[in-house]
Amino acid sequence: MRAIYVTDRGAAGQARFEKTLAALSDAPGLAVQLREKDTTDREFLEWARFARRVLGPRTPLFVNRRTDIALAAGADGVHLPASGLPIPRVRAAAPRKFGIGVSTHSPAEARLALEEGADVVFLGPIFETPSKRDFGPPLGPEALAALPPRAEHAGAVFAIGGISEETLERLEPFRDRIGGIAAIRLFQEAEDPRALAERIALL
Repeated sequence: MRAIYVTDRGAAGQARFEKTLAALSDAPGLAVQLREKDTTDREFLEWARFARRVLGPRTPLFVNRRTDIALAAGADGVHLPASGLPIPRVRAAAPRKFGIGVSTHSPAEARLALEEGADVVFLGPIFETPSKRDFGPPLGPEALAALPPRAEHAGAVFAIGGISEETLERLEPFRDRIGGIAAIRLFQEAEDPRALAERIALL
């Protein structure tokens, strides 16, 4: 199973954030989405370049919201919020093979994002999680059944929200619909983030 670590440097603290990134460099089946919500543009760019250096060239790096910063940092793509720029508009301005991700909060939104050409689609919250309470009650894993089969599109849907090693087995019936999972605390609070990533990659 593929996985995406979504960073939250503010919650983790700088030391743990840097340690987690270093541990996940070249981890199998793993990508990273860098989120920096409360920094200046210059600081955001510096953190994006830092993440690119630490992760190395083989770990895909997506930058949240800012296509310009993603490109300047040599990232592999940008991740758009649900209310962000339209995917076709970003695609038209981006280089070839530049990845586009988007957050969605219902299977219908996820379907639309796939139809518009998103490479990575987050769908959630699937389970209860403090960071997603503003988006209403969790969808539950059963919502994943409403997604199109993976064979019918080129993108990949990642379940997000309350993902833990204990809840992974509840996603198993929907492996034909999702490409993997995305999580913040799962990796940031792990005693050994790399070992965790390796276990998930074997699922």
